[in-house]
Amino acid sequence: MRGGEIDARIELDLRLRRNAEGGLAFEAAGRAIGMTVFGPRRRVLVIPSATIARVAAKLESHGRIPRGYLGLGLRLVSIEGGRSGAMVMNVDPRGPGATAGIYQGDIVVDWNGEPIRHVQSVLHALGPDSIGQTVTIGLCRAGETKQVSLTVAERPAA
Repeated sequence: MRGGEIDARIELDLRLRRNAEGGLAFEAAGRAIGMTVFGPRRRVLVIPSATIARVAAKLESHGRIPRGYLGLGLRLVSIEGGRSGAMVMNVDPRGPGATAGIYQGDIVVDWNGEPIRHVQSVLHALGPDSIGQTVTIGLCRAGETKQVSLTVAERPAA
């Protein structure tokens, strides 16, 4: 959810006291498998050990988790033919989208050849490993289709 990369979804069928969140979850043989957290509707989820190890290594080396950045504000829209796209609502003039020649009002219709079905799919593609990658973005501008190449930057600190 929201662009995160959790290795597996483990949901436990049990009740957990609020102060027990963040504790270890163990398998039947006694080996730790992850950390317990509350998910939607207070469901008990386990963040797997592999996810924790990956995130901890990034935090140790960078001090934070870097995210990809396009410099575009996107909103899902329906386009003719029953398809969907992401309309560019605003453009950071110093961002990679502006450098690639993307304008406010353009509609992003595909990302590396894959059609845009949800803005969340674009956000998910902007994980830490996306920084520095060049992607091909299919646009619809004033009824014309166009392809642009964009190099994903690192999201600036807030």
